[in-house]
Amino acid sequence: MVGACKPPSHLLATVLQRPSVPIPERKLDLGIIPPRPDRAPGGSQFWRDIVNTDESRRESAILEELRRGNLPESHRKMVRLDYKAESRSGHTHSVSLWVMPDYLAVGDDGDAMRVPMSPVTAQLVADRFGCVLPTSKLVDIIYRLAPTKLTPYPMPVGDRMVRMEEFARHSRIIDKQLDKLAVHGLVAGHKKDIVLTNRLDARPHRVAIYGWHHREAKPIQQLSTKHGDWYADYSHGVRLLSSTMLLDDQPIRVQDALTDPELASLLSDEGPLAHTRYRTEDGIGHPPPRPLPATYAAVQESPFDLPFSQGSRRTQANSAP
Repeated sequence: MVGACKPPSHLLATVLQRPSVPIPERKLDLGIIPPRPDRAPGGSQFWRDIVNTDESRRESAILEELRRGNLPESHRKMVRLDYKAESRSGHTHSVSLWVMPDYLAVGDDGDAMRVPMSPVTAQLVADRFGCVLPTSKLVDIIYRLAPTKLTPYPMPVGDRMVRMEEFARHSRIIDKQLDKLAVHGLVAGHKKDIVLTNRLDARPHRVAIYGWHHREAKPIQQLSTKHGDWYADYSHGVRLLSSTMLLDDQPIRVQDALTDPELASLLSDEGPLAHTRYRTEDGIGHPPPRPLPATYAAVQESPFDLPFSQGSRRTQANSAP
């Protein structure tokens, strides 16, 4: 906590002027996720509905289901993360964030599929929920603090990586890993994150990805903007954070901290960010032409031959006090 010295930023000065009284979590605005609609499709039905569609219709379907609240109950309750970090001037602050316990998925706890998507779709979902995407530094922090760390499961490189069959297959493999573990809330290590970075300023219509950590906390995927914003493969995931955080027990917006020269280092390794969201006004860029995904009938093995997670342990763990 900064002492009597002059605060180096307006945002920090505002925080320091507030009464140093902890605010109950129930009074914080941690975002709004709509209730899951009655008769919303589970993950397996959703997959069957869109497996033969092109990428544009797939993105539209994912956006529609998530924005109307079709995601598992166990994914809704944000997990609180507490840590300490230094601001630019070297002062140590306490930081509290609230993050989703798993990556965005369509369905319910007994039948869900984690859904890779474009960063534009991810941003629109974040906007709907009152959330923000992480930075690479936050991905590292989430992995370090997660009680349940899964082993990355890379699949063969090739054209199948971007197909819905592989999306579903990889999600089922993760479920099988979880079914063997005593899961407690936050889970990490099983996907690459779509992240915010200043590198995107020089590379419009790109997606930034990072993560997929090994047990020794080293990411398979270094920060990259190689792919266009139309690209998503089975390894990508979207984990959202609440836009509200606590700085020394006082609420501020994550976006404000990310753009503040003094406080950005609490959340980012790049200094202050020029932008705290992906640009959505122009839609998704135009991918190079390539064959449409194979139809379900052409797939030799259904990804749903892998059993669905029962979801019971995760639901119980996330609802525990």
